[in-house]
Formats: sequence, C-alpha cells, structure tokens
Amino acid sequence: MDYDAFLSFHGVEFGLMEGTDGLLIVKTGSGGTIYGRENKYLTLATRIMERHNVSVMVSDNPLEIAPEENMSTTMSVAADYIASRNVVSSVFYFGVSKGGQYGAMYGYHYPFVQKWLLLNMPVMINWHKSKAGLMKMPTDQEVTLLFGERDPSYPYVELIDLLRRENIKRVTLPDVGHTFSHEIDEFLRLAERFLFDEE
Repeated sequence: MDYDAFLSFHGVEFGLMEGTDGLLIVKTGSGGTIYGRENKYLTLATRIMERHNVSVMVSDNPLEIAPEENMSTTMSVAADYIASRNVVSSVFYFGVSKGGQYGAMYGYHYPFVQKWLLLNMPVMINWHKSKAGLMKMPTDQEVTLLFGERDPSYPYVELIDLLRRENIKRVTLPDVGHTFSHEIDEFLRLAERFLFDEE
C-alpha cells in the first residue's frame, strides 16, 4: 500500500490518493512526514479514498520552513489540484497539531475550503495569531477544533469559547492524548465523524 502519486514543491512533500468526489487536505504536525507514526496518514488517506471516493492530499510539515510559507505552499498545491480536476465542492482540511494551528492562523485566506478540522493545536503558542485568524474565518466555513482531554493545550481551550463565533465549535475527546499513540482507530475515524458527518 502506498500513495498513488508524490510531489515535492518548495521543500514541502505531498502524498496523493486519487478519488473523484472532492478533496481532503491533510497537514501533519511539526516535523511530521506524509506517512506518520505507524503509517497513520497513509492509512487515513486510503480509508477516506476507498470509503468516500475523495482525493486525499497529505502534506508534510518541515521544521525549516516558516509557518505562513509552509501553509501557503500546501494550499497553493491544493488549489492547483482543485483547478486541474475541476473540483468545485467538498474540499476539506484536516490539520494535526501545528498543521491545525496553521489552519487557525491562515485558513481565512482559502475560501475554497468548506470545512476545517483542527486537532490538538497548541493553543498557548502564538495564541494571538490563532485568535486573529479564527476571527477572520468566513461565516460560511465550518471550523471544528478538537482537543484530547490529555493534550497539553486542554487546560486553555476555554479561550476558544471566548471567540463567540457560530461557525466555530470546540469538541473534547475523552481520555485522548496529543499524538493518539494508543488511539489510532479513533484517529482514523475523526475525519469521517467531523467532516463527512458519519457517526
């Protein structure tokens, strides 16, 4: 099992699973690869493509590239893919840790994304930038911020409630840590639960 295609652009690597009914963009955590621990990103991409016939583009997250440039590169490649495949709906973003924070900070620049799923983003690192970005998020884009109860950011998540935006919701995952190292099955279900509305 491997990706259908690979791409490297401006120092960012991508793995792609090809479907026909939309696009899921996955941005890994800081220093994360397109495979992840125990191939969790490849497994996720395969699962989503097979069950929903949606293309999945997994982007790594190199430490040496500045956050805004890193996110801009990822979303430029996604936008080019959308244009080349004439994808006009069902574009989703799933950001993990730092990848989630990039969605909070810069997501408002990308109106082609209908739903954002931001998992265990580090709330207390550059909160002012995350807050400013979330406040600019267009009201027609749904944003779900997920936090494991054992994640280091969990004690600070009530800051998100102070935003008071109807299109932004916060969800707690009971007894889950930052990396989902013992909850891989639950990790694999997150996109389906919160982006594809499956129970």
